[in-house]
Amino acid sequence: MSLFKPIPILSGAMVQSFMASFKSKSDKHYGRSIAGEWRSVKAKDGTTLLARLHDIPNPRGLVILVHGWEGSIHSSYIVRTSRYFLQKGYSVYRLNLRDHGDTHHLNEGIFNGSLLLETYEAVRELVKLSGSKKPVYLAGFSLGGNFVLRMAGRHSLSKAADQIPGLKHCFAFSPALDPKRATIKMDEHPFLRKYFLNSWKTSLVKKANLFPHLYSFHDLDNYQSVMHLTEKMVKEFSHFSSVDEYFDSYTLNDLFFKSIRIPTTILTSMDDPVIPWKEFAEIPASSYLEVVIESRGGHCGFIEDLSRSSYYWRLMEKKMG
Repeated sequence: MSLFKPIPILSGAMVQSFMASFKSKSDKHYGRSIAGEWRSVKAKDGTTLLARLHDIPNPRGLVILVHGWEGSIHSSYIVRTSRYFLQKGYSVYRLNLRDHGDTHHLNEGIFNGSLLLETYEAVRELVKLSGSKKPVYLAGFSLGGNFVLRMAGRHSLSKAADQIPGLKHCFAFSPALDPKRATIKMDEHPFLRKYFLNSWKTSLVKKANLFPHLYSFHDLDNYQSVMHLTEKMVKEFSHFSSVDEYFDSYTLNDLFFKSIRIPTTILTSMDDPVIPWKEFAEIPASSYLEVVIESRGGHCGFIEDLSRSSYYWRLMEKKMG
């Protein structure tokens, strides 16, 4: 039985997906005015990621948020989720993935979906910076959801000293389980293909302008699909021997899900324009995993009303007690 029931005007898949990312004046104002501290965190290999920390006195816990591909800590769904849980008495930390949120200058290397270790280590450092002994909750959206699931797996397989301190529950919303299939589906949708392709090209131009001795992307106009550009980037700027090897590096299969030993909730929708929902029905049953498949919700949407209340907030609160 579906528990997500949006008002009729918001029931469409693309409406849901658009409303999730649309930056209202309220979002922009809150994102700029919310009290917080900028902190850069370093991985062991020297990679630097940037986060925005919002600590409150005597928090009920710490919520760490990870955005999707070509999003950032300023994405509407991140800003609105931050506001909601700050009001509920939680400290909230927003983490930028490499080359997102105008952080292209922090590292010479280019972002790709396989870069789990630097993100995992950044989350560990953020928890240590908080100094909190309260529960930690990790939530990710789209590609960020894929990262969160892989962090749950790495946490589960690590010795205690290398785990994320205090991690209590992980949440993945509209996560990409099979990134190759998601890329193909993205390219099949004219609006989404154009949006993500243009966003990615803009990001690559920023990188080239900052590191002209390393990168030159003069031929970007020749690439008219996300898959075509992915093939170029993998061939010229990665250690992977093929695009299939690259996608395999962050594809989540049955064996992976069996490795998770931390309570984890996954939410997806049957009308997601990017992520095939049937993949989620095939996730092997586990006492650590809850897989919620709603009939509606679009991609990272799950918007209930015109105030853009999100169904996944209630889902998170229920698990967070």
